[in-house]
Amino acid sequence: MQSLVNFRDLGGYQAQEGKKVTHGKVLRAAQPVGLSESDKNTLLKDYHLKKIIDFRSQQEVVEKPVDILAGVAYLNIDLMKDIQSGTASLADLAKKATVAEVDKAMQTIYGELVLDKTSQKGYANFLEQIITQEEGAVLFHCFAGKDRTGVGAALVLSLLGVRQADIVHDYLLTNTQRQEANNKMKTLAASQGMAGEQLLALDRLLSVDETYLGHAFANIKENYGTIQAYATEALNFEQDKQAYLHKLLLTD
Repeated sequence: MQSLVNFRDLGGYQAQEGKKVTHGKVLRAAQPVGLSESDKNTLLKDYHLKKIIDFRSQQEVVEKPVDILAGVAYLNIDLMKDIQSGTASLADLAKKATVAEVDKAMQTIYGELVLDKTSQKGYANFLEQIITQEEGAVLFHCFAGKDRTGVGAALVLSLLGVRQADIVHDYLLTNTQRQEANNKMKTLAASQGMAGEQLLALDRLLSVDETYLGHAFANIKENYGTIQAYATEALNFEQDKQAYLHKLLLTD
């Protein structure tokens, strides 16, 4: 993609029973704002995009509205509406945090993303939106496409039976795919006087780490046992819906 940062197709990973995740059905990215005409054509013509799911807050949506694409439905699901630890901006946290404090804060946020009731309702709606979109593709995103989006991708891939190592691989791709965008943000911060530990903390905030996602999965295991039980009990995504997700998104 020319302008859509941190974009990838969740298709291609090995899943259960020798099947693979179908290409071109579920897409993840950073916010689709200011897209090039080439990227718009790719989404519409190559992927047959039919739905965009936006995990950002109302403030983020107002400040940077998603590009309007002909024939594409749009839904905003504010996952962190009631998560107090997630309300501070990246810049605010970087100004007062060390790298260790960033790690602690991010692990807290990841735990809340899977346990907070509002967030659970959001991810429940997200999964419902996927199984009701039988034709074309669904694109889901947040601001950077790394945390809220990263957990969403991990949930989908986990329910499809993708190996944990592949789920982590997909998650960590953010660090290479966001490198250019992150460098621009760090350069701007440095030009505004940020230095030393603050820049290191900002770099950490702009990245993903396996321990963050691991904390989310650890919370699921501790409270629900398995990802299937979590989907059933916390997300109202029962076994019949999980089976349909397999039917829709797995191929031989």
